[in-house]
Amino acid sequence: MSDPVCKLILVGNGSVGKSSIIARFVADGFEKQYKQTIGLDFYEKKLLLPRDKRVVLEVWDIGGQNINSKMLGKYIYGADIVFICYDVTDAKSFADVEDWLVLVQRSMGALKKQQIYAVGNKIDLVHLRAVPEQKHNEFIAKHKLAGGFLLSAHNGDNVMRTVHQIAARAVGMELSEFELQFYDAPVKATVVADSGEHRTAMADEIEAEDLKLEMKKRQKKSCHVM
Repeated sequence: MSDPVCKLILVGNGSVGKSSIIARFVADGFEKQYKQTIGLDFYEKKLLLPRDKRVVLEVWDIGGQNINSKMLGKYIYGADIVFICYDVTDAKSFADVEDWLVLVQRSMGALKKQQIYAVGNKIDLVHLRAVPEQKHNEFIAKHKLAGGFLLSAHNGDNVMRTVHQIAARAVGMELSEFELQFYDAPVKATVVADSGEHRTAMADEIEAEDLKLEMKKRQKKSCHVM
């Protein structure tokens, strides 16, 4: 018995980083394929899921197709999963997500209901963020989408976790938080010049602990003074 195949399409404005997200998939082992009948590239990988489940995920690269493209609806039709992508640093790209959703829903077809997700890219650019997470969640709830994700194609944060989660859902399996954590990529911090001083609670705790140890050392030394 062959493994189930899930087709993933990414749509959204041209500047949101769809190509960068696909490049991240490729970096994580997706192999390029070509469908001659429609002259389009897609990337394929067999995902090994927990509980001995497998699924072949196809990520379709529709390139620079804009929302008015006559072919776009044909590409979307038959997809199992659709990512409506936007850039969290670009409020306009988020505002246009509404129009992309209308197109996706119109192209769905009667035979299959896709899993539609809102996906915010570039979360590593914290200092430039223009779309708060609350707005992201409100959009998902308003339109009753299957869910949503916030990720960074640049550093890989949340990408493979997202991929495995949506692939599992497509075959009727919900992964636990414990299972998902194994797909988390190490997050690379980007240092941004800032005139202000920002301290975390963790930094304060470490400093306090160091201070206690230093005090104990001094007390021990003073006890040996005659």
